[in-house]
Amino acid sequence: MKKIVLTVILTALFIGNLSAQKLLTLENCTNLALGEDRQLKIDIESEAAATDLRKAAFASFFPKFNANGMYMWNQNNVILLPNELSTKLGTFNAGDSYFTPSREGIIEHLFPELTEKGKEILGGAYKDLRDKLTFDIHNVFVAQVGVTQPIYLGGRLTNLYKMSQSAEKIAQMKSKGDKENTIIKVTETYLLTVSLQEKVKLAEQYTDLLKKLLENVEAAVEEGVATKSDILKVRVKLNESELLKSKAENGLATAKMTLCKMCGLPLNADVTLDASKIDSYSLISDVTSIDSTAVKNRSEIKILEETEKMTQSAVKLSSAGLQPNIIAAANYVASSPNVLDGYNNRMLGGFNVGVVVNIPIAHADAIYRYKAAKHSANVARLELEDATKAFTVEASQTAFKVQEGNKNLKQAILNLENADENLRLAQEAYNEGVATVTDVMIAQTGWQTAYDQKIDAAIGLRSNELLLKKQLGKLSVE
Repeated sequence: MKKIVLTVILTALFIGNLSAQKLLTLENCTNLALGEDRQLKIDIESEAAATDLRKAAFASFFPKFNANGMYMWNQNNVILLPNELSTKLGTFNAGDSYFTPSREGIIEHLFPELTEKGKEILGGAYKDLRDKLTFDIHNVFVAQVGVTQPIYLGGRLTNLYKMSQSAEKIAQMKSKGDKENTIIKVTETYLLTVSLQEKVKLAEQYTDLLKKLLENVEAAVEEGVATKSDILKVRVKLNESELLKSKAENGLATAKMTLCKMCGLPLNADVTLDASKIDSYSLISDVTSIDSTAVKNRSEIKILEETEKMTQSAVKLSSAGLQPNIIAAANYVASSPNVLDGYNNRMLGGFNVGVVVNIPIAHADAIYRYKAAKHSANVARLELEDATKAFTVEASQTAFKVQEGNKNLKQAILNLENADENLRLAQEAYNEGVATVTDVMIAQTGWQTAYDQKIDAAIGLRSNELLLKKQLGKLSVE
């Protein structure tokens, strides 16, 4: 993350000084493109999210603390005795504070002469008892603080954590792969632009050679050792050279706009690319043999490997639904009103500790989910095997292109040396009068073609070399 921030700062400083520094190197363009690419910014956020999810999965191993509070207003109180209670003794009426004995009941046998005062006393006693058993619940307060600790969940937490680890690695590998793709694209565009830039210079040099040749031919015509036909031949070649130069300049302008867009620079920015190393592009050492182990560090392979690990963890996670779950909990609960010391409206509470055990007995859905997870794991394994074979073939093909590029560059260097010598000899022979203008122009054309082929061979070899490094997981994105 610090490196990304540093890249962005350097990018801003570079853009600020662009008016003073117009020479762009490949490293400049790569850093600018990495700082500008919005997909890489998305990858940074995705990677951070995956890291936080992995931390969250790890935190699930530890106890969870919680606190809850509740307030409730009730319209009515709780009254345990009815307003009128009928028994074998008689009927108690709390509203009238009166007792009515039942006919031929116990009261009639024991107290045949029960007075009205006695009936009122018994009714009043019932009313007083009913009032005692009336509980005020108009305002109810409850507070709770607790902790829960999973003891055994069938491996659910462990496999969730492993899956989050794989998801984090996948995000990291995707970010690395996108950086590699950006580096590949900006490098190819940079090399293409450098190639066109050099071809413009080559066209200018070729045009200058033809102009100088035209001057020499015109002088020779005045001396009577050449004909006007020779002048026309040179002028035709000069016009063709001017046309090729114009096409090369247009192609260069378009390539520069594409490169500026990738680097986040103004499309019309006046930039020049550093081509000082193009002549130093040398042959590449022999490419090592390519097999299935050679591509194991490739970003796409790493992603598929982590995907397979995730599916294996998903199988174990599905099996957790068929295993017992054990969770321990401890709480402190206080309420008002409470019944811990008779019924009162004080806030009182106490602790409780318990263990919950859940044992699945018949869960067909969990069984089928487990089987489905196993099938998904098999799919991931097969995709990994197929991708490994395909990427091995792809890397082998690129390795062949690198080897072929070595041969092409070697031959192009030799051809340019021969073309240089041939042009020198043709010019000397023309100056001595033993060669024609056509001979010189043929030698110049051969030199231009040879130099052009060398540029293409050197840049093509570098592009394939970079691509091979990516395919073998050896491309540095730091």
